[in-house]
Amino acid sequence: QAFCARTFTKWPTVPMGADALTEVLSKRKPKTRRGKKILKDREPKVTEDAKTALIIRGARTSNDMTTLLRELHLIRTPLAMLYMRKHEEHPFEDCSKVEVLCKKFDHALFAFGSTSKKRPSRLILGRLFDGALLDMQEFNIEDYKSMQKFRGSSKETLAGSKPLMIFHGPSFDTDERMKRVKSLLIDFFGGAVADQVLLSGMEQAIVCTALDQPGSDAKPKVLLRRYRISMQKSGSSLPRVELEELGPSMSLTLDRTRDPDKDRWKQSIKVPKAAKPKKVKNVKTTEMGKTVGKFHLGKQDFHQIHTVHHGASKKKKLAASGKDTTVEEPNEGGGPAAVEP
Repeated sequence: QAFCARTFTKWPTVPMGADALTEVLSKRKPKTRRGKKILKDREPKVTEDAKTALIIRGARTSNDMTTLLRELHLIRTPLAMLYMRKHEEHPFEDCSKVEVLCKKFDHALFAFGSTSKKRPSRLILGRLFDGALLDMQEFNIEDYKSMQKFRGSSKETLAGSKPLMIFHGPSFDTDERMKRVKSLLIDFFGGAVADQVLLSGMEQAIVCTALDQPGSDAKPKVLLRRYRISMQKSGSSLPRVELEELGPSMSLTLDRTRDPDKDRWKQSIKVPKAAKPKKVKNVKTTEMGKTVGKFHLGKQDFHQIHTVHHGASKKKKLAASGKDTTVEEPNEGGGPAAVEP
């Protein structure tokens, strides 16, 4: 019997990691019309859509924390999604699964609520850029009051109405940590960016007050309140404004933070050239939105300026009225002009 021996070359197998698998799957072309539409909506745009938030429940949450998550979803409706399945992984320990969920449902913000013995009543607010974590901050919730404890909560504001954000305290402009807190709160509660706002459409106001803590190492604390804006009749053209507290009401104490990388932060705030307004020469806009323009005139020749010349009829009217009609004529010798009576 003849025996044929063949030699086989076994190539080394390289294990495919999660990043490589994601890169391979992202290059797959969509086969359906719906898939093409979804991928087209997720492509970078000159003017991005409003940021949506994914609200996640942690492995353990108290009744107050669960109520707070539901109320945050109600405030941000329809720009929010409530994910009430228990999420075991903590974002500060492993944020990969949060990134996967946000990328799957196309969210740029997330809120994570959890309760533990070491850190009770913790709320994490975070932002993503290009499908990866940009920054996040953890707050300790104190003095929480739900919306059910306020009388005005029975008349909820219109869903999707843009709130008026008010920040009290100099630390929002001087402290670097509080600047980041202010930016994160505006992104989470501010809603969609609007070019123009109707006065009658301002139905709610969110007031954030920074408390000055003694000592430089003290953790910053922010009081968050939410009010309904009601405009009553007054004797003038401006309405009389009244505020009624709606809730939720709470105190946010900054705990752990994860600041963004400098290069990624610059890339996230970069404005494309197509979105920048074209500069008009000699025209500028003031802080109050008033447009001011300048006109530059050349050198004026007063000998060529057209002036009003009165005829003989005008002189007769002036003489009849008794006014002086003297005329100054220059002297031929260059001396002073002779005056005729």
